[in-house]
Amino acid sequence: MDTPCCSLVVILPLDSKRVKQFMPVALFMVALYTILFQMAERWNWWNLNANVFFLTNISSFVYGFLIVAIIYVFYFTYPNVWLFLIANWMIDAIQAFVISPYIFQKLGLYSMKNMSNFGLFVMIAVTVPIVYAYQKWQETIFAERNEGFLSKQFSEKDGNH
Repeated sequence: MDTPCCSLVVILPLDSKRVKQFMPVALFMVALYTILFQMAERWNWWNLNANVFFLTNISSFVYGFLIVAIIYVFYFTYPNVWLFLIANWMIDAIQAFVISPYIFQKLGLYSMKNMSNFGLFVMIAVTVPIVYAYQKWQETIFAERNEGFLSKQFSEKDGNH
């Protein structure tokens, strides 16, 4: 399993300004996946054999690799919505149909119970447009905040309080 600190080191070569742009969406994705993992525990979708010590049934994948992966995908595909969706869904398919059954399950990290690999793919794939929409929403909020801040700064310089 990965650790969050080790995973975050791989974003160091990226432009820090752009990485900061995508940190809110990465944290939103962590919250979303935390909810999904709790739902999985409740409905017995899978059995996780190694979890984050202070939470039940949540893999360190959520708090490590997932953050880095979503930042990289946004970094190289955003704002092109179709490139973002296709790249994500390709990665999701590899995750659900190759990595999950032939690596993670074979290593005994988890075992699927009441959810198939196709169900896993659908669950992961559904999050993709949600996080894209969240990122767009975040940008409008920051743009509005910056416009308000800049207009206030200029009006104060002009003496128009």
